[in-house]
This record gives sequence, C-alpha cells and structure tokens, in this order.
Amino acid sequence: MTSLIAHAALVAAEGSLITHIRRHAELISQAGNRIPDDWKYESSFHMLLALSRRFTPAPHPKGMIGMPEGACYSNSAQYARDHQDQGLAYAEGFALTAEDGCYVPHAWTVRPDGTVLDPTWDDDPRRAYIGIPVADTSLWPFDGRGIVHDFHRNLPLLRDGLPENALADLGRPLSTDAPQ
Repeated sequence: MTSLIAHAALVAAEGSLITHIRRHAELISQAGNRIPDDWKYESSFHMLLALSRRFTPAPHPKGMIGMPEGACYSNSAQYARDHQDQGLAYAEGFALTAEDGCYVPHAWTVRPDGTVLDPTWDDDPRRAYIGIPVADTSLWPFDGRGIVHDFHRNLPLLRDGLPENALADLGRPLSTDAPQ
C-alpha cells in the first residue's frame, strides 16, 4: 500500500512539472514572437516537451557524498563521466524540490533503469524529475552552464535539434499528447 501511495505522489508531482513546462511553452507561443520557420523548436520549453522523459528518484549508493550545491550541471556531467562504467547518463530539465515544491532548472544523472542518481541533492523520494537524457558526452556541460538553460548552447539546439544519437533511451515517456 505504501508503494502505491508513493507511486501516486510521484505521478502527481511529475504531472505538476509537466504542467509547469507546458504553461511556459503556451505563454511563449501566445506572445507572438516569431522564430524562423526552419527552426526545430520555438523555445527550450517546447524542446523539453518534445524530448523529455520522466525519471524516478532512488536512494543514493551507500557512502555517496554530495557535490557542491549550485553546480548541478557540472556536478552531473562529472559524476556521469566518472561512473560511465555503471551506464550513467547526464540529464537536464526541471526538478520539483521536496522541501518547498519549487520548479527548478536542474541536472542529474540517470541509471540504465531510468532512476535518478542526483550528485548535488539528497535522495528525497518526494522529488520529481522531468528532463532530456543525453547520451552524447560531447554535449555534457563540464563548465557548469547547462545545455537546456544556457543561451549559447541552447540556441543551436532550438534551431537544428539535437544531433543524431544524442539522446539516451532512458526514463519513461511524458505522454503521447505532449505538443512539439
């Protein structure tokens, strides 16, 4: 019964994150800003809706020491690189904090089973993670600036999309009705 309640809470938290991302995409679309017709995505929110997956929080390995707060992008890229032998991939998008229910741009690592290993935050099971799992290590942001939330990295992705084979097939789909 406890597992069923935890699953329902996770699905609700994920739904809240998806709604947050979708609202921002809709506001951008309604603002009437024109992008060139040949661009792949109207905004980073549109890209997130098209490419993101759901990830399940999971306990940290015994003895794992958290990395510096405020450096989630480089923490996650570094941790994924250091643990590639375990099949970890870098992921970036939004997370829902457990403490105060805020939607935060964030990065984490993903295990092959689609569970989160967050090297920056603790492993509170009340968190939710929605984001893009990136398999291409050349895209991982070791400088701390992110992929989705950094203008200079994001702009070519909005225009051209992600390179072929850049996405990792990890996590669970958002839904079949997520607008592009």
